[in-house]
Amino acid sequence: MVERLTQRLGNLVNDLLFLARSDSGMLQIKQQTLPLDALLIEVIEEQRTVAQQKDIFLSLHIVEPDNSNEDNFSLLGDWDQLARLFTNLISNGLEHSFSENKNIEKEEQVSAVEVELKKIKRDRLQQLKVKVKDTGKGVPEVALSHLFDRFYQVDPSRKSTGGSGLGLAIAKAIVDNHHGQIKVESELNKGTILLLFYPSNCDKLM
Repeated sequence: MVERLTQRLGNLVNDLLFLARSDSGMLQIKQQTLPLDALLIEVIEEQRTVAQQKDIFLSLHIVEPDNSNEDNFSLLGDWDQLARLFTNLISNGLEHSFSENKNIEKEEQVSAVEVELKKIKRDRLQQLKVKVKDTGKGVPEVALSHLFDRFYQVDPSRKSTGGSGLGLAIAKAIVDNHHGQIKVESELNKGTILLLFYPSNCDKLM
C-alpha cells in the first residue's frame, strides 16, 4: 500500500514538473527526424501485454500512400515525448474500453483500441493523421471541451486507477510543442476517437 501511494505521488510530481516546464517554455525538445510509423509500432508492442490481460483487441493500421517511400511518415520531433504521448492515449483507451465494456453480455461486443496512421492533405499542407479509437462508455458532449483540463474527471464518482489525472493535459502539451493539433469525438455507449494532426517533414520546432 505504502509503495503504491509513494509511486502515485512520484508520478504526480513528475507530471506537474513536466507541465510547469511546458508552460514556462523551458521544456527541452530533442529535435530529430523520426519515423512516426516505427514509433507507433514500438508503443503498440509495449501495450500489447496489457491489452491481452484485459482481453482487449489492440491494433495498428498504417495506410500507405500511393507514392510510398521510406519517408512517408517522418516528422521532426522528440521521440521520448511522442512515445509518452501515444502511450498515454493508448493506455487511456485500454483503461476505459476494459472498465466500461467488461460486463456487457452481448457476445458480438468486442472491446478494442484501434490506432490508424495515414498521410493526408489538410489546409493545403501534407500532414500526418493519427486516430486512436476505443470502445469505452464515451464522453458526454458537455465534457468534451474540458477533457484536456488538468485534473478534470468526466465522472468524479469513479475510483482512480492510479493515474495522476494529468495524462490528457500532458498529451495536449506535447501535441502543442510539436506544432500539432488534437481533437476529440465521442458518442455515449459507443466510444471515443482522438484525432491528431502533425506537419509532415516540418523544418523546425520553435
